[in-house]
Amino acid sequence: MFAGRKALLLLLMLFLAACPFAGAEEAPALPEGYEPIAENSRFNLYLKRDTLALIVESKESGRLLYSTVQNPDEMKDNATWKGFYQSGLVMEYLDGVKTIPLQADFINTASEIDLTLTGDGYTAKVTYPDISISYEVTLKMDELGFSVSIPRDRIVEGNPDAYAVASFYVYPFMGYSYLGEDTGYMIIPDGQGALIELKDNEERFSSPFDRAVYGTNIGVEASVYSDWSMDAEQVLLPAFGMVHEDDGMAVLGFIENGDAAARIMAYPNGVRMKFDWVCAKYLYRLVYSQPTGPNSSTISMRTEHARDIDIQQQFLLEDGDRASYAGLACALREYMTEKGYFGEADPTTFDIAVDFLGAETENYVLGKLSVPMTTFSQAAEILEDLAERGVSGISVTCRGWQEGGLSGALPTDAYAPAGSLGGSGGLQQLIERAGKLGDRLSLEADFLHLNIETHPLLFYSSFKMITSQTWSRPTFGKVYDTMYLLSPAKTLEIGRNTLNQLARHGVPGVSLIGITSLMSDYYESDHYQDSARMMTEYETLVEEAAEQLEASLSQANCYLWRHAAALKKMPITGSNYSYVKRDIPFLAIAVSGKIPFYTEYMNFQANTHRYFLHLVEQGNRPTFLLTAEDPIKLQNTNSNDMYSSRYELYQELIPAWYQELKALHDQLGASQIVDHVSEGDLVRVTWSNGVRVYLNFGDRAGSMDGVSLEKGEYKVVTEP
Repeated sequence: MFAGRKALLLLLMLFLAACPFAGAEEAPALPEGYEPIAENSRFNLYLKRDTLALIVESKESGRLLYSTVQNPDEMKDNATWKGFYQSGLVMEYLDGVKTIPLQADFINTASEIDLTLTGDGYTAKVTYPDISISYEVTLKMDELGFSVSIPRDRIVEGNPDAYAVASFYVYPFMGYSYLGEDTGYMIIPDGQGALIELKDNEERFSSPFDRAVYGTNIGVEASVYSDWSMDAEQVLLPAFGMVHEDDGMAVLGFIENGDAAARIMAYPNGVRMKFDWVCAKYLYRLVYSQPTGPNSSTISMRTEHARDIDIQQQFLLEDGDRASYAGLACALREYMTEKGYFGEADPTTFDIAVDFLGAETENYVLGKLSVPMTTFSQAAEILEDLAERGVSGISVTCRGWQEGGLSGALPTDAYAPAGSLGGSGGLQQLIERAGKLGDRLSLEADFLHLNIETHPLLFYSSFKMITSQTWSRPTFGKVYDTMYLLSPAKTLEIGRNTLNQLARHGVPGVSLIGITSLMSDYYESDHYQDSARMMTEYETLVEEAAEQLEASLSQANCYLWRHAAALKKMPITGSNYSYVKRDIPFLAIAVSGKIPFYTEYMNFQANTHRYFLHLVEQGNRPTFLLTAEDPIKLQNTNSNDMYSSRYELYQELIPAWYQELKALHDQLGASQIVDHVSEGDLVRVTWSNGVRVYLNFGDRAGSMDGVSLEKGEYKVVTEP
């Protein structure tokens, strides 16, 4: 009896030895119809020829990531949606004069795919014979993932008057999830970044996250302005992703080309369908409302030609421990470094940013009166006082430094220091005194915004929407009630002239604002101009600025980062969408150790301690907006919303924050964030030199990894 049991036990042990994964959950089998087309050291890539659908397989775990729905027959969606989520690529097109696009997919539309496997991917010519449209798509796998490109010159419209390309989706369902079946989240580029949890939402949400890359297209979209509404955070970094925590699989989409014409869309389940999916949509032609007369009647029209863009979208892949938002952000940082997105900025020396408001303007009985808030000599005295308190190497920006002040001197079209602030001599003395203290001084330059009350002749060069109407918006200010913009061509002309003047007068730096955060289609030279042209002209101007001066960029879109010495006024959190689980410091991780990153003004934060904790968490630098005079003097100006800026209120706080943050930076050195983990209100940030920072954002004490934290506390752990 005993011998029999012993023999049975021996057989069982031999079986387990031969089957090391017995008892563990098996990796899913590869569906039929897919063939291997490429691989790197960590992943295999499979393709389904008739739909160009992909499957990514982890070599380590055998887990799969799908680009299309594998069981469409079980779904109760209509034919259009089924065609959408079974096709690797989806094109939308316009039929004649109709303005509602139609869908061309690989399920419902007659198509021909001429496919060539290349060893590292494929090249395919896709033809829709019934509508005489074809395009060429290329996929290439590399060590970080794979890229998909659709060149503009390979899109052929056989009869564009009858059928014209409207837009493309590139693997829109890559990494999708179904109705809470998976544990994980979507990553959206809202502010710093945010997560939408993969769970059954029980149809609570009715609208998706849908934002234009680089902000609202003001040349096309009508905006409603009020003096109390707050805009959602702008998409500065065109990246989005999907993380499956149980499977240890993650994918991040990054728009490398075509960003000037893209929108990023994330659909939590319950919005339209029962799937969670996130993707980019590339718009080649736009439909807009063209006014037909003074009675406000309009007709729908489409843009006269397609945008001149090449699509290139990179998919970064991670598995195992790196299958997280932090792992994907690190992968993106590696990719952007390789592609030269960060230029030669030096992030190793810690500093803070101080913006001085020089002058504003108020109405006077005989015209306009300058309201000096911080003269050049007062700014120098503040910097010297901060130096005596131990604060050095400050990144200083002068706002409203020119004649006309902050609101009146728009655009910045000359080197004309305000006489009420000390004139040219006073500014030169400030530059010298700041240089002796080791501070770096920049003058803010806005070549985009236009005040026609002070620059009436420039009205004829104002920015026009694609309807040929002049764009304007209310300021809700006390002096100037309407603000305009300059056309890109005039912006480039004025910007070049002003930059040359600044350089000739020995100004060390320039802080660019306006052009750094706008992306739009427009009307110029009697024709529709697309956003890709605006991108080219703005980047040309920023590049020329960086060649002459140290250029910092405010709220800058990422295509400009390669020219920046520093990024300023960057978001510290997100917009608090109802379906967002929590904000994440995705932006901060992606630029960590690559470029100095200064956050939005500390002065106007509702919770300054929480703001400080975010600075510690992200390794970022604070920005203070300062005046020598009490901001009550601004009550009759266009800056009457500035309620807390007088230096005396911050002369103790700034040195305290500086010393505490500098001490942390000294421990971090030139390292980068390599991991970020949240457990409720507790956060652990791991840096590449081994330093770990623990933070408690909650209102009660907690513990993480054995590190105890009181509410609002952080601790730095340096031991292994």
